[in-house]
Amino acid sequence: KLKRSCFIAWDFFSACARAGVVRAPGGSPDMAALVPQVAIVTGASKGVGYHIAHQLSKLCGMEVIVACRDPARGQLTAEALGATYMHLDLSSDESIDEFVARFTKEVGRLDVLINNAGIMFQASALTPFEQQTGPTLRVNFWGTVRLTDALLPLLRRSATYGGDPRLVTMASSAGRLAQLSPELQERFASPTLDRNTLFQLVSKFQVDVANGRHRREGWSSSSYAISKLALIAYTRVVAWEEGALMRVNACCPGNCNTESHVGPRPPETGARCALKLAMLPDDAPTGEFWKDERVCVW
Repeated sequence: KLKRSCFIAWDFFSACARAGVVRAPGGSPDMAALVPQVAIVTGASKGVGYHIAHQLSKLCGMEVIVACRDPARGQLTAEALGATYMHLDLSSDESIDEFVARFTKEVGRLDVLINNAGIMFQASALTPFEQQTGPTLRVNFWGTVRLTDALLPLLRRSATYGGDPRLVTMASSAGRLAQLSPELQERFASPTLDRNTLFQLVSKFQVDVANGRHRREGWSSSSYAISKLALIAYTRVVAWEEGALMRVNACCPGNCNTESHVGPRPPETGARCALKLAMLPDDAPTGEFWKDERVCVW
C-alpha cells in the first residue's frame, strides 16, 4: 500500500506526486496495477472549489469529478482540468440521488470527497432572514449530509484497494461555537453528540427562526454561520463513527477573494488547506476544525 507523504512536513510537490495513485480494485500491488485516485469536489466550477479541483488534478494527478449545478461552467472547468463533469444540485434530493447513482455506475470508487459547495445570502439581500434559513440549511447542511452519507460506503471501500480515504468539508470561522448560548455550545461540542441529536438541534434552529424565537433560544442571527457550525459538528460525528478507517476533517479557507466575496486571500491559497487535509497521513488528526493549515480552536 502506498502511504501518503506527510504534508505537514511541507514537502509539497513530492507529497502530491506520491499521493495521486492507488492499487486498482482487485489488482495486484505491483506498479503496473496502480491507477489514479478519484476525488469528488463539489462546487468546483469557480472560486476556492475550482482551485481545489485544479490542485488535486494538476499537482496530485488525481482523477477529479467536478460536481456542480451549472452545466456550462462545470463542463468548461472539466475540460480545462482534464476532469469529468457531473451535474449536482445540493438543494435537490433527486439531484443528489441521481449524482450518486451515476457516479457509482460510471466510476464506482472514491478516495477523496471535498464538500465545498454552499450558498450564502449577502448582507444586502432583500430576502427576509426567516426566508433565508431554509434554503441555506437545505444546501449547506442537509444536502451536504445526504450526499456524504450516500458516498461513505465508497470511501470505506477505498482502503480495501490501497487507498487512504479522506473526507474534507469546507466550513468557516463563522461557524464558531461562541455564537451560541453556553447551553447550546455544550450540546454541540459534547463528545457524545450523535447524528440524531445533531439533526434535532439543526431542525430546532429552523423552527425557532420560523417562530421568531431564535435569539431567545440561544442562536445567532446568521443562517450561514449556523449551517457551518452544524457542518463542523457533523464532521466530528462522522470522524467518531468511522474511527481509524479514514481521516475526516473540516476547514476554513480564509477570507478569500472570489466572485461573490471580496477578500485579501487569493482563492488558490485558500484551497491549500483542503489539499493538505486530502493528503494527511494515517496518523494525522481526525474530527478537527482547521484554519491556516493547522488545527484551530472551534
